[in-house]
Amino acid sequence: MTGWNKAMPEKKHGGKENRQHLGERITGRDLLYAAVPALVYTLLSNTVYAFITASGLIHSAIQLQAVSVSVCLLVFIWYAHREHLAVKSRKSTVFRYPAAFCYAAAVVMCGIVNNYIFAIIQSKFQDVSKGYAHVTEVFYQQELGLELITLCVLAPIAEELVYRGFVYQRMRAKGSETMAAVFSALLFGALHFNIVQFFYASVLGILLAHIVYKTGSLTAAAAAHMAANLVSVLWTETDWLDFLNQDGLKRYAAAGICLVLTGIFISYGNQLMRHERRV
Repeated sequence: MTGWNKAMPEKKHGGKENRQHLGERITGRDLLYAAVPALVYTLLSNTVYAFITASGLIHSAIQLQAVSVSVCLLVFIWYAHREHLAVKSRKSTVFRYPAAFCYAAAVVMCGIVNNYIFAIIQSKFQDVSKGYAHVTEVFYQQELGLELITLCVLAPIAEELVYRGFVYQRMRAKGSETMAAVFSALLFGALHFNIVQFFYASVLGILLAHIVYKTGSLTAAAAAHMAANLVSVLWTETDWLDFLNQDGLKRYAAAGICLVLTGIFISYGNQLMRHERRV
């Protein structure tokens, strides 16, 4: 995803271009133009999934998901090449790599916090989201290797290409960084089609957009997305992360600690990127 794309332009802080963007009015056409890639991705993946299911060639849900995501990924790689989608900024220094690591750690910590919050809510209000329960039933407790490939590699790359690539960059061209981050994140959450993943994906989507804004790299956002999904899969499917399973007051304390760590990692990543701008 890096060899054939135009470089992502460097950020201009307080410049004429940003002032013009802030003064422009975003129209419904602008919103639709930014949202179309995500809508097409969702429609295409569901269509491929339904077609293969109807054919009876594949019965495993995770295999169906792997094929449908792979088809979408190939289509959007072609489209990104055709549209010269920006994947990385022109400038890159030694500070960007530790910054990307800090941002990935922040996304992982935030994902853990989200899991704790959902567990707390679920303990008090049963059947919070039947849609999310169906997702976990379908895509988890399958072949671990396929889960890792599909949920931790293919899906993050495809989703970052679509949401932080096309959607975020199209909105960024029309409006402010905040508007682009929030719009792409809310769309990312909404197209998961259940309330739990809406909040989970929206929060992570804002962080992932922040990574793209600060590092100028879709690759950094994809790596952070992969790391968060990897922790989720290993936590759910293995006993490797059993130490994260907490109850009662310990769960609240663990959520608080992870939230603080999220802030620390974001802050340190931002500091490293400020050093890069001075080089």
